[in-house]
Amino acid sequence: MEIKLTSHGATEEVTGSCHLLNIDGYRILVDCGMWQGDWDNYIKNWDKFLFDPKNIDAVILTHAHLDHCGRLPKLYAHGYNGPIYATDATIDLAKIVIEDSYFIMDEKAWRKKMPKLFGASDMNKAFKSFVSLNYYQKQTLTPEVSFKLHNAAHILGSSTVEIRAGNKTIVFSGDIGGQNMPLVKDIDIIDQADYVICESTYGDRSHQDTKTRDSDLLRAVQRATLNHSTLLITIFAIERTQDILKVLNDYYESHLDFAVPVFLDSPMAAEATRIYKKHLDYLNPAAQDDMKHDRDIFDFPHLKITNNIRQSKEINHISPPKIIMAGSGMMEGGRMLHHLSQYISDRRNNILFMGFQVPGTLGYKILNGAFDFDYYGKKIPVKAVAEQIDGFSAHADQDALLRWLKGFAKPKKILLSHGDKRVLQKFAIMIKDKLGFETEIIKYNNPIILK
Repeated sequence: MEIKLTSHGATEEVTGSCHLLNIDGYRILVDCGMWQGDWDNYIKNWDKFLFDPKNIDAVILTHAHLDHCGRLPKLYAHGYNGPIYATDATIDLAKIVIEDSYFIMDEKAWRKKMPKLFGASDMNKAFKSFVSLNYYQKQTLTPEVSFKLHNAAHILGSSTVEIRAGNKTIVFSGDIGGQNMPLVKDIDIIDQADYVICESTYGDRSHQDTKTRDSDLLRAVQRATLNHSTLLITIFAIERTQDILKVLNDYYESHLDFAVPVFLDSPMAAEATRIYKKHLDYLNPAAQDDMKHDRDIFDFPHLKITNNIRQSKEINHISPPKIIMAGSGMMEGGRMLHHLSQYISDRRNNILFMGFQVPGTLGYKILNGAFDFDYYGKKIPVKAVAEQIDGFSAHADQDALLRWLKGFAKPKKILLSHGDKRVLQKFAIMIKDKLGFETEIIKYNNPIILK
């Protein structure tokens, strides 16, 4: 049996995840995400697939982040007509992520006079093709090929994928979280695999511990009160938003005299939060216990959810202090851009980034000292204080990645993806030194034979 892996994204970079596994002519695509970052990277989404979607037999989606699911409709636009396997929570989240991205992408294509990446009918075909699987449910694809999904502890419903092909086992990490995550259950340890395709986003560093992370957030909240200013929190609609809401919920409920309004100005984040409430069985025991005993951990006094543009604009008329949570997380679109135009030129205000900023994005530029930003042709000076809290990232840090890899008993090779070049090189050395496993950094469109 010949098994060949060819990666068509997230190779020496952190977006565009797309891995093709060819098992004696049976072709499985694991993820098909969008490239994000500067325009040179984003425009790659319009490149022709380097494989024929008509020849793909099955697609497995690890989780609902855009860089893993965003190009799924493009597969159908180019002839794919098969299933997309995922957990039910991932399916619910992926639908709102793809639909939101569709309108943003459509606007960008119109402004740049480019063709649409895919149409609404392609998006609907993808949505109708989702097949829901439970964790640990064996899905047989051929007499020789099957797979199971395991809990990846990254976001709600996220999965690692264990593929059995004859007498070989190949595991795709997707994106993974760690232990003691605020909402989701701890990651599943898989003890046997011949080959592991492992993400490496934070393979070169450790996150803040939970207590430090939470206290840093609350200090920024308190500082906005003392300075009578505005705190802008850039959010990723899924997981980080819900983590932040839980921390604020605990604080506001234990400080009843604290009355600073918090505006969740993101319809997608609000919808994602409703999906979290729908799928309580994916949450960890503590979060489940809170939700089942009539305590909504995602709601608290003074939280205001905006449902339309008019309500979003009205936030500007509210006197500080105030807190605004809006997307996108890397400032590549969404309502945060409009709030930036109002508040970023005042040095009393604070911008809080809640995770990794891809090089080339506006978030990366502001965090790294940009003097101004272009708001629809108008240059606005950056004077507000910009800070970052990595501890809210849903990605495992170096320690958590090594802990997960350590669970495997003598894999033949660890294949590294989804990381910047410098991070991948450092993490490969760390795996060799700490675990003694052979590693290889995956290259774009470079076939690897899994012997």
